[in-house]
Amino acid sequence: MAILDSIDWAAARRHYDDRVRVSSALAQLYNQKSVDKFANLALGITDADGNYSAREHGLGPKILYPGHNWNAERKVFEPAGEFISLTDARGVPELIARADLTYLKIGVGSEISCIVNPKVCWVANTRTIWTHLVIKHADSIRKADEELKLYRETDASSEMDYQNIALTRIAEIGQGNAKKSKITPGSITYIWADAIASALCVVHHD
Repeated sequence: MAILDSIDWAAARRHYDDRVRVSSALAQLYNQKSVDKFANLALGITDADGNYSAREHGLGPKILYPGHNWNAERKVFEPAGEFISLTDARGVPELIARADLTYLKIGVGSEISCIVNPKVCWVANTRTIWTHLVIKHADSIRKADEELKLYRETDASSEMDYQNIALTRIAEIGQGNAKKSKITPGSITYIWADAIASALCVVHHD
């Protein structure tokens, strides 16, 4: 059985819809220049669907804590504007580094970039990297786990992690699987790939 056959595709579609909803909410808050509300949603504080990486590891409050980062809400809000204007996602790691926020690394930052500009940017967190590795190793969970462990132990560069994950392929494979389950796949590639990765991790790691 192909690994993606194990996914609850209805759950994946709900995840996708939740992320699209948050994307619309963030766009509205950004246009309203609602800095504090934007930062709290983008970091998964007011709504877990805003940022799974931040919420799962309790990073949102740490990022916004004045003792860690001065003027943190503004420093989350302003890079988001740069994410929105990107036409090439390869600039995402540099923008995250330039924000210079303690606890804001590639996982959390790439989620923000994807949710505010989902047609260009993608999520590079543990779930998406692991899913990429599973596909890379022909559905071998053992090999994916081993390589993910090496990523963590060697502290592979954020830029390398971001550039090398094949989320477009994951989304394409998921199109057919979802349709076989009579579920309409998501039309926004990178949010759909993120939903697939989350659904797969629920089955095999949660």
